[in-house]
Amino acid sequence: MVYTSARKGLKQISKTYYTIGSLAKLTSTTVRTLDFYDHKGLLKPSGRNEQGHRTYNDEDLFRLQQILALKYLDLSLDEIGKFLEQGGKDFKTSLEVQYELLLKKQEHTQRIIATIERVKAIVKDNDTIDPQLIILMIHAIQQEGELKQWLFDRLPDEFVESMFVSGANLEHEIMIVFNNLLAMSKQGLQPEHPLVQERGLVLKLILNRLLEQPLEALGKSETGKILMGMEFPSNFQPDFINYLLEVFRHLMIHSKEGEGE
Repeated sequence: MVYTSARKGLKQISKTYYTIGSLAKLTSTTVRTLDFYDHKGLLKPSGRNEQGHRTYNDEDLFRLQQILALKYLDLSLDEIGKFLEQGGKDFKTSLEVQYELLLKKQEHTQRIIATIERVKAIVKDNDTIDPQLIILMIHAIQQEGELKQWLFDRLPDEFVESMFVSGANLEHEIMIVFNNLLAMSKQGLQPEHPLVQERGLVLKLILNRLLEQPLEALGKSETGKILMGMEFPSNFQPDFINYLLEVFRHLMIHSKEGEGE
């Protein structure tokens, strides 16, 4: 039930009050939800009517709107509580903050969509794709910004920019080869097996294009020394990382043997 009261004086000011039931209906929530917010201290009723029932006013309605908006933005109840305490009383400021948070959520959603599109492109050309590879791709894309900044802090800007531009163009090829090597490792093919070495060589040539120099030469440059000394976070299992290193070790051995001939 919604009802109003008026203060007597030179100027009457009407103020709207809501019962818990009418507030729930007005905001498309439930009485149970309002009970929960009351229990958590997020939304206490402003008063009680003659029957002792909880009543809420327009300020409470505004506060509930904030809670629902922030909940939609995936903030925890503790975070919502802190927001309401710090700056939730000013309507204009609150709207600005909500707007900024919504923009961040929109950017996050766009990144998720881009991730799915890129994974779909890889899956399209493969009858089967290793789940580990899909997880790696999703994590890599979601953390791309952080990884880029991490590299910028350690390597020349031009090198990092070039690497990311080339990487976007070569991503499809890289993931197909990774998928092949993952499958071969799980089938028990040894790193020195001719089929594994053939796929390893393809990956090496792709990485040469990505880094704009042969892997052998990379180790001799200052940038290469920094890269070799860095511990990259990886979502691959350590066993597969070791498998790849063995594949490349055999490739290097065969390369040196070829040069000796």
